Amino acid sequence: MLFGITGGRGTLGKILQAKLQARGAEMSLFGGDICEVREVKQWLNSAQPQRVIHLAALVPTQAVQQNPEKAFQVNVGGTENLMQASAEVGLRPWLFYASSSHVYQPQSVALKETDPLAPLTVYGQTKRSGEQVVELKAPPAQVKFCIGRIFSFYHPTQKGSFLYPSLQQRFATEDLTKPFKLMGADDIRDLSNAEHIVDQILQLADCQAEGVYNLGSGKGTKIRDFVQTMAPRPLQIENASPGPASSLVADLTRLRQRLAQ
Repeated sequence: MLFGITGGRGTLGKILQAKLQARGAEMSLFGGDICEVREVKQWLNSAQPQRVIHLAALVPTQAVQQNPEKAFQVNVGGTENLMQASAEVGLRPWLFYASSSHVYQPQSVALKETDPLAPLTVYGQTKRSGEQVVELKAPPAQVKFCIGRIFSFYHPTQKGSFLYPSLQQRFATEDLTKPFKLMGADDIRDLSNAEHIVDQILQLADCQAEGVYNLGSGKGTKIRDFVQTMAPRPLQIENASPGPASSLVADLTRLRQRLAQ
């Protein structure tokens, strides 16, 4: 069973490779430009993967805000290219599409897959549009698909503007005896170690699950509490965000039922 992976250079992609290697599984990494359908087609035609894990995306908030057109090209257009290339090659793999909790509107209760979708950010809009591409194009191509709505995750290997590396940078450079201003300090998020998310993806791949599933911990954590657990000393955390706090927590009932079968 050969796994094809897009987005292999990202946090989840690197962890996925390590876990597949530990299993002795075969894999092929797409190393080209997801925005070039010709390159995607060449890869699929050469590798012929039976399972495709589509992780490639433009994710960092700052990058998406600065270049929303690029975000749509990568997150939506790249997914269209993958579906088109698969159809043209005549490949019918099991496909996992990495979506996001940001397709939902924040709620005070845990979110189910059947809850209304109302993405509030450009990133969320791109991921929902990517879902729609898969939902529309996979069935005619006889591609079995699974959409995983991934909630917040962290990992020591993360880099860039994500929460975990940003915190480590601040801890190393700021005077932590002074008030620690934190955006979204009172927001509640479903936070998982990225290793846990990849384990869930692999479990879905093992049973070739179909449909939409939330991936996460199923527990809500205040951002200020998470930050405090990461900090090298007690902090005086001050919320730097105006307006009411928001909550994004996964209801994992559907996932647990599927994996228990």
